[in-house]
Amino acid sequence: MSVELISARSRELLGDLRNLLLDQHKRLLDREGLAYEKTNGPVASPGALLALVLDDAHFAWLKQISNLVVEIDEALAPRSKAGQSEADALESEAREIMGSSKAATDFQVRYNQAIQENPEMLDLHSRIRELLETK
Repeated sequence: MSVELISARSRELLGDLRNLLLDQHKRLLDREGLAYEKTNGPVASPGALLALVLDDAHFAWLKQISNLVVEIDEALAPRSKAGQSEADALESEAREIMGSSKAATDFQVRYNQAIQENPEMLDLHSRIRELLETK
């Protein structure tokens, strides 16, 4: 039984999605870093900030986006064995994370607050949603 290869269209969509999500993730990290420093004081170095991002509960909600970016990278890697079904699952996961859900998760509450406060993040969110609606 052979795996159906990821289609060119899905590869392009996932590549574009990855780039938009990465940009949004950086903006969210910058925002959360400033919020963290307001409460806890300055972070000593970029390495210290990275340690906080990986381990501190303040940043935990952002892992949904970072994990999705990593999964997309793995699926699109040259030696990946991911097929079309994995690509479809990643697109569905992105729609769920970036969509407006009636079940307000911690991520969605914080994310919606962030994009409402920042027009650039809201624009980027709109671009992500637009991309996901093209398929």
